[in-house]
Amino acid sequence: MRLDARKEDILSFIVRDYIGTAIPVSSGRLFTKKALKASPATIRSIMQELDEEGLLYQPHTSAGRAPTENGYRYFVENLMSLGQPEAEIRDRLDKIIGHMEFEMDRAFEDFSKTIAGHLKLFSGIGLLDMEDRIFGKGLPEVFRAPEFSEPNLAAEFAGFVENIEDNLTSFAKSSKNELEPFFQIRGFGAVSVFFNDDEFGRCALFSIGPERMNYEKAASVLKYAAKDIKDKKLKIRNKNAK
Repeated sequence: MRLDARKEDILSFIVRDYIGTAIPVSSGRLFTKKALKASPATIRSIMQELDEEGLLYQPHTSAGRAPTENGYRYFVENLMSLGQPEAEIRDRLDKIIGHMEFEMDRAFEDFSKTIAGHLKLFSGIGLLDMEDRIFGKGLPEVFRAPEFSEPNLAAEFAGFVENIEDNLTSFAKSSKNELEPFFQIRGFGAVSVFFNDDEFGRCALFSIGPERMNYEKAASVLKYAAKDIKDKKLKIRNKNAK
């Protein structure tokens, strides 16, 4: 069930702002940034309703609001929009993917490092039908996020990464559409894109980080990269078939 437009505008602003700053968002900031054409009192009232609906919460008394897990899920399912990644990252990925035919392991390492550096998330590619063929980079950067100063969450995240192959395989079974992002939000966030390749079998591109990760940006980059890999592999097969 969708929220009304005013609630969606406020939730969308809070999610995006909190992703960028890690600072709970106040009604005053919403008013100043003109997230909604309404009085501060009206904005506070709507925020309170979003609290009661389980989409926002107050980390501290008198603090602003931050999204809950359900708030992030609503954003991903209803408010997020995917687009073309920036030209610079598209060009870098195009060059790396162009070398996959000749230096597969090196290309996958460079690919993972490039996406991880761009997104500041633990990112990479997994060849799920091949044992121990998971390429991932960016873990130190992720652990710099303020959320992971909490030891239990950091340990949970480390455990997830340690079992990344099993987790990606589980996600792949739940993913309904090839080349469409699949999201997991539970304590931290994960975005995966899956596709099948004649040579590699079932493949997964992934980015994992704090619950406050930029889902829009990660999904846009991973979807572009997955399609790029498929397109270039198809061109290579057609070329070799001639």
